[in-house]
Amino acid sequence: MNKYIGDRQFYKTLFKVAAPLVLQQLITTSVQLVDNVMVGRLGEQSIAAVSVVNQLYFIVILITFGAMGGAGIFTAQFFGSKDFDKLKQTYRFKLMIGLGVAVLSFVIFTFFGRTLIGLFTSNEDTINLALGYLSYARWSAFPWIIAVAIGNTFRETGITKPLLYISLVSISTNTILNYLLIFGNFGAPNLGVEGAAIATLIARFVEFGLTWILLKKRGQHFDTRINALFAIDKKLLAGMIVMALPLMLNETLWSSGQTVFLHAYSTRGDQALAAMNITGAISQIVFVTFGAIATAVAVLVGNTLGRNELEEAKANSKKLFATAVMIAIVAGMILFMLSFFILDIYDVAEFTKNTAQFNIRINALFIPVYSFNVTLYFTLRAGGDTKSTVLMDAGYMWVIPVPVSLLLAYLTNLPVTMMFLIIQSLEVPKMLFGLTRYRMERWVRNLAHEH
Repeated sequence: MNKYIGDRQFYKTLFKVAAPLVLQQLITTSVQLVDNVMVGRLGEQSIAAVSVVNQLYFIVILITFGAMGGAGIFTAQFFGSKDFDKLKQTYRFKLMIGLGVAVLSFVIFTFFGRTLIGLFTSNEDTINLALGYLSYARWSAFPWIIAVAIGNTFRETGITKPLLYISLVSISTNTILNYLLIFGNFGAPNLGVEGAAIATLIARFVEFGLTWILLKKRGQHFDTRINALFAIDKKLLAGMIVMALPLMLNETLWSSGQTVFLHAYSTRGDQALAAMNITGAISQIVFVTFGAIATAVAVLVGNTLGRNELEEAKANSKKLFATAVMIAIVAGMILFMLSFFILDIYDVAEFTKNTAQFNIRINALFIPVYSFNVTLYFTLRAGGDTKSTVLMDAGYMWVIPVPVSLLLAYLTNLPVTMMFLIIQSLEVPKMLFGLTRYRMERWVRNLAHEH
């Protein structure tokens, strides 16, 4: 049993790297919930429209994290081995590939936005609302992606607290502008859904500006000149590409799979779409722990592997599993209790509230499983076992949950609540499969030494 319990230094390090990120994401999520409620005041069609665009943007977000994750594996290990020249090269790779994703997403949303939105709803009013939101949202990828490249590198090197303050300013900006631009308060134009998109875009530029200042003040270990952007060792570049491609593939397939789920739920109408949006917004209050897990694994497993302390990395991973599950149990209890009253803040139909309430309770029940799977995924990734991450994550999703969701949508009359319960329960066999990949220990590698 002691192998699952860490010493004081373990928990001190864990708290140091994870607590600021949890607080940052909790504040961000709380404000996003407020934004969600504001949009909800405009009606269920507005919620559905924003939900569809955010789901499309979610694909871009995860592809970005997958692409940068390939370099991030090396970032954590090179920082552990104090090889700062290689560390800078991993940051350059993130910038290059991130900007490529931003340009590609902008082109796709510009020319195929209506077609993509039409996959979720045939209601012309909802489509037009979504297109208005997307016309501004498509620009936000550029400042956001650069901020992510900088922020992720800071996290992978154990610096998280300044990012909390940046998020506070960014989300405060977003909330204030939402209040002004969605409803036209204090003489501002009443822009509705488009006002929400403009507020988010401005907040992204504020976030980028502050992150850039932080880079210049505390990012000496990895900051780089523009004219050196392409100066990357060929062997290291090949290694990062080998790591990034499976992760990009995984995130593309995983986020696309999540989009298929939303499409399946949308077959039950715009109210079901609105309920799923509310479910996600409220569940994120406790899902904030997932980002902390990723950072904790990067530091306590990734950095340790980079120092060639392989046995300690293995021991740390087991302690992280136990910690993640225990925290998730508490988070699940909190989420379940919130489900009794938090939906009263929404001005939506009773059917939508009841659907969201049921789904939130399902998430509360399964969050320990989700948390265990997140820890598994990032542990496998920390040591570069990207084959296992693809098989466990996107591979499993497209073989079982995605087909099941489509079968439920088109061959049954089950309500969206039962569809959600069945699909979420499929996380359990995924956990068992991932555990077999973890026990193979192909992730126990010192990549810094190999490259």
